[in-house]
Amino acid sequence: MTTPCVLLACQCGSVEGQLTLDDTTRFHLVCYCCDCQAYAQQLQQADTLLDEHGGTELVQTYPANMQITQGHQHIACMQLSEKGIYRWYTRCCHTPIGNTVRSAKLPFVGIPVAFMRFESATQKKQLLGPIAFKVFAKYGQGQMPEEAYAKVPFVFLRQTVGFLLNGFWFNKHRPSPFFRDGSPVSTPQVGKTL
Repeated sequence: MTTPCVLLACQCGSVEGQLTLDDTTRFHLVCYCCDCQAYAQQLQQADTLLDEHGGTELVQTYPANMQITQGHQHIACMQLSEKGIYRWYTRCCHTPIGNTVRSAKLPFVGIPVAFMRFESATQKKQLLGPIAFKVFAKYGQGQMPEEAYAKVPFVFLRQTVGFLLNGFWFNKHRPSPFFRDGSPVSTPQVGKTL
């Protein structure tokens, strides 16, 4: 059986790639946190990245599942604060690519669905499945959906621990499109304004 792949591309098409998915190596969620909202504003993409409640749709998976096949020279990185996570985007059109922690050894990347390409809404649902969690709704805008969590539920934390342990065991932190020899492929800019 063939493992499904999602095509990745920035808005202008200069950066492309693919994401390999299966049911055990991903979380499909919406995050309403202040940082995700601020990031969308920094990229000047709030209208296209955020839903009506200020949420960003993401797929959390392993770096080893993600490949950039074209446009490596356009990859840039920012941090909203000195200790903030690395937020990767394209220089060419300011499309968000992914969020990682600052260590290349942690098997985690959150990929905005805005960086993914689907032939239809049906294909998107088939490949990504339903949204499993809506988190940090306390920072959202307006009347939040009933299924949204104010912070993060315990079940999500428990699944995340298992996900990370599996990633460490199988060295899913590499290869990574964001780190080379343990260092970021692009120097992170703190509080960068585009």
